[in-house]
Amino acid sequence: MNLLELTFFVKKGKNRLKVVKALDKPMMPSEVTLKIFGSTTNTSFNLVSRALAELREKEIVEILNPNEKTGRIYQLTKIGKEVLKSL
Repeated sequence: MNLLELTFFVKKGKNRLKVVKALDKPMMPSEVTLKIFGSTTNTSFNLVSRALAELREKEIVEILNPNEKTGRIYQLTKIGKEVLKSL
């Protein structure tokens, strides 16, 4: 996918858009949830987790510690930073 398609993919999902904008530094999903929604309810946590999985599939975000089952840390990839600039 090119930059335009990835930008459209992010804009098309309101939670994906919120997650990309929130990831200004490496964060755990719970930190992203707290930053976006102000609380870590199961519903909001699930929305962020799903968005992170979709963004990871498109290589917009990456996991810094992939061998960990809990406490994974996500950050924007180079492509993700370009997408963020184009938003």
